[in-house]
Amino acid sequence: MSLTVLWCDEFVRLDPCEGAALDGENQAPEAPPVLLTAARGGAVSFQLLVGPLGSGREALVGPGGLSGPDGARIAASQFDVFVEWYHRIDEKWWPDALVPQDLCGGSTPGLRRRMGLPGAARFAGFWVDLHVPADAKPGSYSGSVAVGSGREVVQVPVRVEVAAARVPEKPCLDASFNNYVDSVSAPWPEVKANPRRFWTERYRRIERGAFRCVHDHRAFLHYLPYTHAGYVHGDFAPPLAGEGPRKRVADWSDWDRHFGPYFDGSAFRGTRRGAVPVPRFWMPLNINWPADFLKFGKPGYAAEWRAVGKQMVEHFRRKGWTGTSFDMFPNQKQRFRFVPWDLEEARFLPDQDVHRYFRPIWESSFGPKAARPVRFNYTLGSTWTYHIDIRSDLAEFIDLFIAGTAGPAWYPEELERLHRNGRQVWSCTSSGSIVNPTRAAAFTPLVMWMRGLDGFMPAWCSMVGWGGDVWHDVPGKGSTTFLYPGSELGSEETCPSLRMKVMRNAMQTVDLLDAAARRSGGAAVRGKVSRLLGFRPADWYMKRPAYVDRKLPKDWVGADYATEEPPAVGWQKVPSSGWRALGRLAAGMARGR
Repeated sequence: MSLTVLWCDEFVRLDPCEGAALDGENQAPEAPPVLLTAARGGAVSFQLLVGPLGSGREALVGPGGLSGPDGARIAASQFDVFVEWYHRIDEKWWPDALVPQDLCGGSTPGLRRRMGLPGAARFAGFWVDLHVPADAKPGSYSGSVAVGSGREVVQVPVRVEVAAARVPEKPCLDASFNNYVDSVSAPWPEVKANPRRFWTERYRRIERGAFRCVHDHRAFLHYLPYTHAGYVHGDFAPPLAGEGPRKRVADWSDWDRHFGPYFDGSAFRGTRRGAVPVPRFWMPLNINWPADFLKFGKPGYAAEWRAVGKQMVEHFRRKGWTGTSFDMFPNQKQRFRFVPWDLEEARFLPDQDVHRYFRPIWESSFGPKAARPVRFNYTLGSTWTYHIDIRSDLAEFIDLFIAGTAGPAWYPEELERLHRNGRQVWSCTSSGSIVNPTRAAAFTPLVMWMRGLDGFMPAWCSMVGWGGDVWHDVPGKGSTTFLYPGSELGSEETCPSLRMKVMRNAMQTVDLLDAAARRSGGAAVRGKVSRLLGFRPADWYMKRPAYVDRKLPKDWVGADYATEEPPAVGWQKVPSSGWRALGRLAAGMARGR
């Protein structure tokens, strides 16, 4: 039986048995040629469906270079090819984990057996990224991708219209892929079993692979280094010596070797985005470090904070680490029985007094005047109490409010004032699961930008399940798993998810919209987006329930959604055709048309 190759974009997913679309909307794969539109300096993606494949046949994708106007070329090396890994959820097979073809050698019979695909699976799926150089000449490019299986080779024509618009190097939104140490080690038992693992080169290679994977998707791994008891793992904090005002960092050398490459960008050398410093980093600073919580409230506690803080700022200045925001995130909670307050997600307002206690300590140690040009940020996980916190004296101190989905969407009128005063606001939200249409993952950065926020967490965690068999039994249908460990394939690298690719592409669209807004005005650009998608301005927000203004958060009933943020909302209103039109609109407006 002859080999057939079909294609689709990121808003269609195809099952491996019949090749039918899983995402509804009467979508289906198309026959070649592959037709794409791309901005310079960004990535554009497509999928290939290859089959029918017998149980013993492999499939391999080999991109060629593209020829453009006046002899311009886009080299074959600008393509990245991934084999789609299928997950069985709700009696269907869904592609999500993406395995670099260089790692697995294509869709081989052995790889498909590892997925547990049934004998009826006749097709292999591939995800292909094309990275368009920032200096590419605008115009039409054409070439082909070779798809081979055994002795058969099918040449798939590819045509790309490269727009004059250029995707900004720096994303306009912070995209925090939040995680907790030690997520990284769990899939490697021999690493996890080593109590000195954090000091080993192997652990650090694995960890760096996760950071690099997220970095290449216009986001960053935000890796909280301590427990709810405030215990800092391994070498995530440098060793301390002395007490009171004489307390100090005893030795920076190993900490610098471990983390310094994230701050100077060298850890990301060789990635598609290049050696750009990680934009934000969770510091070990917490209620139990650098001063022991047993001293909390005593003069020695503040003295130790100030002594270590002064040394830390001076060290970072000498290193020139000015491209990263160093964040403190007090996340200890009374309900976990380690401290008598909830330092984030508080429902009882007196709990917020702990942050008021920290204010003079923080401002004298890490505030803008004390630390300039190094940037430290005091962040507050403000879910239930966001609307109260931003109107209190905390709004004069907190650098970054990390709210849920609802708070900023209930009080949009407060955002301009917060921004004027140098405050930032994120939403920690849910970007959908594997079984949601992929436009759910695309909607998250768009809605955050339309609301004027500064960033977002796609989910409260992005590596849930790494301690189990995440490749075959992804928890929660993948709603909190955007990364996959290479351990399944004998690799120390980290594999992205298909949804992560979709989100990256949507972030590029948002960055083009933001570039246009900076030139012609945000209201005008947001108005065009709303009209294109059939939205009213109010559709980007959420109606505030009456009880929010009547009762204090401690008296809310049935508000569990405020800690486990509500699922992605609004993506249902944007069909796939709307996303495709939005991409064209963004590229057109970004080049001033």
